[in-house]
Amino acid sequence: MAVDHAVDIRRICTGVALAVPLLAALYLEGWYLFSVILLAAALGLWEFYSLFWGKRDRIASRLLAIGLGWGMLYFTWIHRPQDALVFLGAGFIMASLNFLFRWDVREHESFMPGGIFLAGLAYVPLLLLPATYLGASKLLFVLACVVASDTTAYFVGTRCGRHKLWPRVSPNKSAEGAAGSLAGCVLASMILGCSLGVASWWAFALLGIVINVFAQLGDLFESALKRAVGVKDSSNLLPGHGGILDRADSVLFAMPVFAVVDQWFVFF
Repeated sequence: MAVDHAVDIRRICTGVALAVPLLAALYLEGWYLFSVILLAAALGLWEFYSLFWGKRDRIASRLLAIGLGWGMLYFTWIHRPQDALVFLGAGFIMASLNFLFRWDVREHESFMPGGIFLAGLAYVPLLLLPATYLGASKLLFVLACVVASDTTAYFVGTRCGRHKLWPRVSPNKSAEGAAGSLAGCVLASMILGCSLGVASWWAFALLGIVINVFAQLGDLFESALKRAVGVKDSSNLLPGHGGILDRADSVLFAMPVFAVVDQWFVFF
């Protein structure tokens, strides 16, 4: 029990240390918030490629991906999404050329580096694009729902978890934790939504369900990635949490879904 309590305290301290600058960036908006998004994209990309390439291999490819990802985010931020797609297309062309010129040398392995390169661009900066245009109040709403989802999943799962949710993908996640995650997310969505938005409580309850489903899928997806390469965390950057991807995996799936729903229904 003492060990669990120590882990809880470490997670809480790290969470508070992350929340303070993030809330400040959401309040200040502009370049302050955009800088946080760029930093998160760079760290997330580096961790993603480290899962497959190790910590020190293919440095030039990582830096190139970060540059392309920043280009995608910047042009979306200045309301030129068509130019953001050019950077994604450039990434595809570079990966394709890498595949082409390596084909005669190592034909059985030539496609994998380019595929991983493109997967990183799609997973991190592409899914982060909505963070550049949603606005501070909507970002705060999504982040709060995901935090409530992750927090209730952790505490309910560690204390009441008895039935494994998907042991081959994530042996520590329980069905009880997933249910707690859903309840926490829906409750946060209703409370924040009714405080900040214009839709009814039941509309925000449904929105909370949608956000939670994709948040949990994002968490499971990253767990599957880590299981595939045999690591526990994407990095050790955040004590008690793991890496940036371990904290952002749920957000990366939930935010684009919220952005799509927000285009069709008026919540705020």
